[in-house]
Amino acid sequence: MNLKDFLNSRDKPPELYWSLVIENHWVQAGIWYIGEKKAEVISVSPGAAWETEDELTGACDAALSSSVQKLPEDYTEPSKTVFGVASSWVKDGEIQEEFLARIKKICTDLSLTPVGFVVLPEAIAHLYKSEEGAPLSAVVIGLGQEALEITVFKLGNLVGTTQVSKSVSILEDVIEGLTRFEGAAPLPSRIIIYDGKGGELEEAKDSLLSASWDEGHTKFLHTPKVETLASDKKVIATSLAGAAEIGNVTTVSSNEEEQILPSAEVVENVSKPAEDVNPESLGFAVGEDVSAKTPVASASFTPLPVHDVLPEKKTGDYVQKTKSLFHKFSKIFSIKPVINAPVMRKTPLTLIASIVIFLLIAGGLSWWFFPKATVTIFVSPKKFEQDVNLSFSTDGKFDPAAGILPGQILTAKESGDKTKSTTGTKLIGNNAKGTVQISNGNPNPIHLSAGTILTSSSGLRFLTDTEASVSGQLLPGSPGTATMNVTSADIGAQYNLAKGEIFSVGNFSKSLVAATSQADFSGGSSQEISAVSRDDQTNLETDLKNELATKAQDDLSSKASADTIFVNNLAGTDITSENFDHKVGDSADNLKLSLSINVTAIAADRAKLLEYAKGILQDKVPAGYVLRDTQIDFQFTFVQKTDGVYNYKVAISANFLPEVSTDTIISKIAGKTVTVTQDYLNSIPGFVRAEVKLSPNLPSFLATLPHVRKNITIDVMAEQ
Repeated sequence: MNLKDFLNSRDKPPELYWSLVIENHWVQAGIWYIGEKKAEVISVSPGAAWETEDELTGACDAALSSSVQKLPEDYTEPSKTVFGVASSWVKDGEIQEEFLARIKKICTDLSLTPVGFVVLPEAIAHLYKSEEGAPLSAVVIGLGQEALEITVFKLGNLVGTTQVSKSVSILEDVIEGLTRFEGAAPLPSRIIIYDGKGGELEEAKDSLLSASWDEGHTKFLHTPKVETLASDKKVIATSLAGAAEIGNVTTVSSNEEEQILPSAEVVENVSKPAEDVNPESLGFAVGEDVSAKTPVASASFTPLPVHDVLPEKKTGDYVQKTKSLFHKFSKIFSIKPVINAPVMRKTPLTLIASIVIFLLIAGGLSWWFFPKATVTIFVSPKKFEQDVNLSFSTDGKFDPAAGILPGQILTAKESGDKTKSTTGTKLIGNNAKGTVQISNGNPNPIHLSAGTILTSSSGLRFLTDTEASVSGQLLPGSPGTATMNVTSADIGAQYNLAKGEIFSVGNFSKSLVAATSQADFSGGSSQEISAVSRDDQTNLETDLKNELATKAQDDLSSKASADTIFVNNLAGTDITSENFDHKVGDSADNLKLSLSINVTAIAADRAKLLEYAKGILQDKVPAGYVLRDTQIDFQFTFVQKTDGVYNYKVAISANFLPEVSTDTIISKIAGKTVTVTQDYLNSIPGFVRAEVKLSPNLPSFLATLPHVRKNITIDVMAEQ
């Protein structure tokens, strides 16, 4: 009796469960039920690939649909689902938020009820214990597209897990990962390899078998045995872990060809397990809502940083050490199935075949008619340059012989502020003050006005604060005297002279009229501070003016119409307002300028300018070369404005390209591969290189240039 006939004959068939193994870029599914003391796996799907998150749900649906094909048409497919995930998805016994959101979306879109999840390396170790009857001691390696996941078990105990970015050598990657387990030496002499699709397993196995482990830092007791894990074993391991939690079973069997479900009587009552193995001893709860139970913190998994490895745990009973192998989802993970979501995935074979044939035909037609390509051919040009004088008239005048071309005036206003540190200096301070006695040796009195200059013996000058009259000498040796206050003519401490200093007075002879300081002078001081210089103002104005002019030029260039060529050298920049926050000589560390300018630019008539340039260059084109408009360039320098005409000096440069027939090229490369296309283009005179851009990007065996010639665009460019 085959499986479908047997299922249809059951009055009360057993409850079925999904196992859904999700790895990076690969999904696989299976269906199982709980038999007598063991889990019975009745179907395992082939793997389904996915790249982006948008493709993940579709890949899961494809895997589930493949698994359910063995069930009868009217048989209800499972809903409750156990997930198998990579170690990198789990932290502290919980699936990380990023990956939890993916599972939630899958369950919502596909109407699945999540029961719990297992970490794949731990589930694999559990399966080996079940099959071999002894705790696993091995290095378990998962091969991903971008990284390797290396997990070490000793006597069933999880030593640790680490991830290694994938390089060109799997052997070097494995050695790098194992060196992170320094505290676990010696390592188990058994290596088990698995991956999402199974395609790389034998190559990886051969690489590891050929390794000389004694030469590196990895320490094995002896040369390790290397074995591969079949792809369906991951689904079986996930099923066993789920069944051990839900039905307290300890083994698993799988026979997809001949699997027969037990009778209804057997299904109604699962036999009681041995007394030394029960749900509580495994750390599970029976009869409770799995979504309402608080998740148990994982004792068998802790993500490892790249520089650290968990210490080895003490050897103990394997079953007790895997209490948290099966993890329940948190309460907050609430799945609300989509109303009327399609859940039946069984499709008649004829319909599937029809769809496949339709897709193949549609794909073939699309591949033939819709792809497009742009081929940019870079050739070695011959360059030429000539300087001319041009005038742009704003009234539309066009006189090539006189070098007058039509142009449009573009204007813009720009304003802005800029602050700059000052570079000037200024000396500030106080004048020295003191008292002197004036002695007059003349027979006649003298009168001194305020501001009379007194000069010290060292040449320092002081000024009298007030006016005074000094009587003449009455007797020899008895000159007339007067006391006056004086102030230094400048600031500085050098004017703080000592008592007894002798000064000459005004234009009088020092032998007849002199002044003597009556006490030490004091108060003179000076210091140098930052100040605004003329250069500071000039440089700041130049910088800000250039910045505003550049901004205005960019704005005007973007506003120029497509039928003009923007003349990239401004015809005028006029300052309309200028305001410095400090004058020259002011004490200040910074100088700020607010500036407004009016800018004038020219946009030349594109067609007329190119016509003029080609007239200049037409006699300069070498034989076998052509001049294209796209290969003409202009460099403008403003000279002056005269009578409403803007005069410029213009450097006209051109790249003469080898003459090629784009129609001939297209006919030769249509439908050809990129390699054949490159080989043909090498025959073009002056060819340097080519860039081929295909749309859409197809796999290499389909990546040809379009068969429809109008879908190929050829651009010939000068190699700079």
